[in-house]
Amino acid sequence: MLIETSITIAYRCSSCGSFEFFYLPLFKLFGDRHYHAACRCGKSGITITHENLGQNNYKIKLGCIGCGMDHALELKRRELLKNKLNVFYCPHTGIQICFIGNDESVRNKVDSVEREYDSLIDKLGYDDYFENTRVMLDSLNLIHDIAESGNLGCECGNKDIELNLLSDKISLSCKKCSGFITIQASSNEDLKNVLSAKKIILKAKLKDCGNQNPS
Repeated sequence: MLIETSITIAYRCSSCGSFEFFYLPLFKLFGDRHYHAACRCGKSGITITHENLGQNNYKIKLGCIGCGMDHALELKRRELLKNKLNVFYCPHTGIQICFIGNDESVRNKVDSVEREYDSLIDKLGYDDYFENTRVMLDSLNLIHDIAESGNLGCECGNKDIELNLLSDKISLSCKKCSGFITIQASSNEDLKNVLSAKKIILKAKLKDCGNQNPS
């Protein structure tokens, strides 16, 4: 029986959006209370901790590109040893954000996720239109999440917002007062700005609407 003595960790950076891989000997994980690894962009990382060296549960903390929040996930030692692949999801959006297991299984899973993403882009016909298709689609998902949480609207109180896509930006306009806002979506820095937004409020355009409180 072949016993794995190391694991590979892959997580999707909440800042730059790329998958980052880390190779970790199991004996180091079992022997240390704290393990931290940062993305090459230097703007996010993943931390694995367990308070007692003999305990069987590990806490995993990482930022999420799906909802912009930090998640505290849990992995049991028996799952780490038994499962070839452990998949972790954003509890709010369902996006797969982290994979832990043997190197081959983790890398094959990331390849599969990337192929699915590329296939979606091809089907939508966006690959030749947007300056950065991944940033655009991720930004759209985040704006949708903000709208779902009730935090997208206009100063005039209206929440019926129209969305239009340009090659490098997203235009949001109020159907009641024609207020609008433009969100850049062509770079990872633009995506970072969207990730940090908890709500989006359009500036009212018509004077008779501007004094109303947003709902």
